[in-house]
Amino acid sequence: MSTPSPCEVLIVGAGPTGLTTALALTLQGVRVRIIDEQPIRHATARASAIHARTMELLAPLGVADRIVAYAQPTRTARFLDASGNELLRRELGRIDSPYPPAQNLQQWQVEWMLAEQLLAHGVPVEADTRLVALTQDNHGVEAEVTSPTGTHRIRGSFLVGADGARSRVRHAVGMQMEGKDYPERWVGGELTIDPAQSVTEARIFFATGRVALAFPLDSGIMFFATLRAGEYPDFKPGEFSAEELHRLFDATFGQVAELRAQVRSVPWSSGFRMHSCAVPDYRCARVFLAGDAAHLCSAAGGFGMNAGIHDGVNLAWRLTAHLRLNADASILDGYNTDRREMFSVIDAASDANHTLWTALDREDRVRAMRSLPSSAIAAADRDMGEVTFSYRNDRMWFDQAQPGVINAGMRMPPGADMCNGDGGPRPWSSLYDGRNWTFVLAVADRTQAQATYLRQLDMVGLTWLNARTRFVLCVGDVFAWNAPRPTLYVIRPDGYVAFRLDADPDTLPEISTLSGWLAATFGGSLLAAAGGES
Repeated sequence: MSTPSPCEVLIVGAGPTGLTTALALTLQGVRVRIIDEQPIRHATARASAIHARTMELLAPLGVADRIVAYAQPTRTARFLDASGNELLRRELGRIDSPYPPAQNLQQWQVEWMLAEQLLAHGVPVEADTRLVALTQDNHGVEAEVTSPTGTHRIRGSFLVGADGARSRVRHAVGMQMEGKDYPERWVGGELTIDPAQSVTEARIFFATGRVALAFPLDSGIMFFATLRAGEYPDFKPGEFSAEELHRLFDATFGQVAELRAQVRSVPWSSGFRMHSCAVPDYRCARVFLAGDAAHLCSAAGGFGMNAGIHDGVNLAWRLTAHLRLNADASILDGYNTDRREMFSVIDAASDANHTLWTALDREDRVRAMRSLPSSAIAAADRDMGEVTFSYRNDRMWFDQAQPGVINAGMRMPPGADMCNGDGGPRPWSSLYDGRNWTFVLAVADRTQAQATYLRQLDMVGLTWLNARTRFVLCVGDVFAWNAPRPTLYVIRPDGYVAFRLDADPDTLPEISTLSGWLAATFGGSLLAAAGGES
């Protein structure tokens, strides 16, 4: 066995979660290694839904535009009865994001784009490398792995388990999922169809004794269906033939002329059950769990791949804050707090959709949705895009300002205008880089902020955040939200407002309050202790 090879963060699993975590850490200057037990990357769909908020988080990583180019948008959702009659048609509207609420791209393509971007920054995925065991102490984690060249040890300050539902990392730290299993047996897969029959709508088909689903892909669809009681008695999760999946498609959508499609091939098919479960804690000392290794929810919400990507972004900035900004290790506990809070929301939404699809009175429930007001429909589109969620439970949130449009814990809207009053519009999306903490001082007129005050703000950023800050002086939307009171915002690297403080109209927010909050949040000054975790 070789001498341990060091890194700062070892990531186990090179799916969307692991790759996002690795890329986000790399772009923030953290040394990573990423291993995956598969010898070659799979080319199966597995998941496909990509939500607007996920795209916003991926944009600074350099892959969002490529995803948009390849993805198929979901512009309409249609519910149909067993005869193919339309129960409900929902046109998905535009939301406050540069991206649509939902679009679809096979998981393997998302992985390919992330892996290529990671490689461009000098970090290859170490394939055919399997975790055997791990140990940890007060200074780091040591993993024993096997590869075609033998058995090796890799040592890092931290380890991230992003190795899926059957996680070896989760098993190694002795954690188990807690939750429930849904009773239905599901089959699904990717169907390649005649390009002339490609669609941009999601179809939920209440066939007799089962529900069948079709979601748009480029030159294909993601197809899912439940099995009837007694059907396929030899069913086993993970196994279902392409031929039988094709037959089920013809037996459901194929029975309605307008929904019929010529299936050319079935690149991927599988059988599975759905679950609603999570580990009790996403952190075990220096080991973190993310994505399906940490939580599973019904696929009815399309949140699975999205939730893992969000996990990776959240964990990356927290590890960077500890390793590069000397933040106290307690900042890492916020990962469990944030992401368990998020999971409770998406799990509830997924469960509600699952119940809608499988309930005996599902058609009546869908018909009742016809009377929803336009405001409720618009809110549902924003919920689907995951742009409405706010964090509330982390200890870092600080809000001492009058209630405004955007409060601590909320996402900064990409379209928020942060213009300085003497130039054109400056939307937040043009400033957000996914790496820096952003100080935003919103005032009635830019001349209200004098150089002495601004230098003090800069010094605070240098002292506590090692100059990993962006400073924006603005008079646009962000001031209007809380006018006439000048307001200071601090936005985390993941785009959520962490700090908000206002002042009387003829004064400016107290910088000493900001310094006190940073001291409480980071727990130690960089002027006193430099560098990162050893």
